Amino acid sequence: MDDKLKQKLKNYVLWLLGRQEYSRRELTLKLQQKEATEEFIETLLDWCEKHNFINEQRYCEGFVRKHIFKCHGLKRIQSEAMGKGIDRSLLELVVEELEVDWFELAQDAYNKKYSNTPPDLDYKDKAKRVRYLMYRGFSYDEINFAMQAQ
Repeated sequence: MDDKLKQKLKNYVLWLLGRQEYSRRELTLKLQQKEATEEFIETLLDWCEKHNFINEQRYCEGFVRKHIFKCHGLKRIQSEAMGKGIDRSLLELVVEELEVDWFELAQDAYNKKYSNTPPDLDYKDKAKRVRYLMYRGFSYDEINFAMQAQ
């Protein structure tokens, strides 16, 4: 790789990071699409970490907060974090620090979707609501709490 291409890729990474946070894995994939060498990718991302342009802790906190704001449950957050390459132990630490009440969050998600509907449900409607909350990543206990609270 010549110096001009290296500078172009460095500018590309800085441009990406100027727009939003990225995990190291996401940036690696983006650089691989631009056909950068593995050695250059490692060097560039190490430089970014050294200058605090990439910070996995900060990225993970933002990721979890975004999903909590969208009323997603722990299971959904864990699933999507795996796809983003977030370390499981770091994710658990961030979730523990935020002290989220998952039961209250499930209730908020339920109320946001079904607040204007009658409380008397037949089996089909109840199953539909349970599937909706399961898709959002809540456990059965959290779902039962949300549906009982209405």
